[in-house]
Amino acid sequence: MKKLFLILPLFILFLGCEEDPTIDEVITGTWKVTNMGTYANSDCSGILDYTGWGFIQAFGITMTFAFNENGTVDMTSSGLGETDVQTGNWTATEDEICIDNECVGFTLSNGDKTIQFESSDDASCVDDNDVAFDMTETECDNAGYYWTDAGWYVFTMTKQ
Repeated sequence: MKKLFLILPLFILFLGCEEDPTIDEVITGTWKVTNMGTYANSDCSGILDYTGWGFIQAFGITMTFAFNENGTVDMTSSGLGETDVQTGNWTATEDEICIDNECVGFTLSNGDKTIQFESSDDASCVDDNDVAFDMTETECDNAGYYWTDAGWYVFTMTKQ
């Protein structure tokens, strides 16, 4: 019993010295997209629309991000019998994650097991080869290209 009283304070001291994980340690691992929505207005206002997420869910499409310790990230989309994997580089600060130098703000919750990103896209005009053109929507349509409206999105991911 006397030995227990000698060991117990050392055990408590060891537990008390545990360091909080760095942001890189928190982010490293595999995260699955579990929800996404689009704001009604491109200025991040209005009601969030989850219709696109419902469509993705209906077709069994999944998306994961595997943030590796070596600074690479594998972004995988699977569905309809197809799998697409793209690899990039990532870095993180306490409030931003950057993939291939494109940075977005994020918040962590649920004991660092849930992450939420807010991201925006400018309106754009692209051709079949994903080449962008500096055109108005009307010019884009007249040229036979594809117009995408500006949008503001919210993505939620859960650590696997």
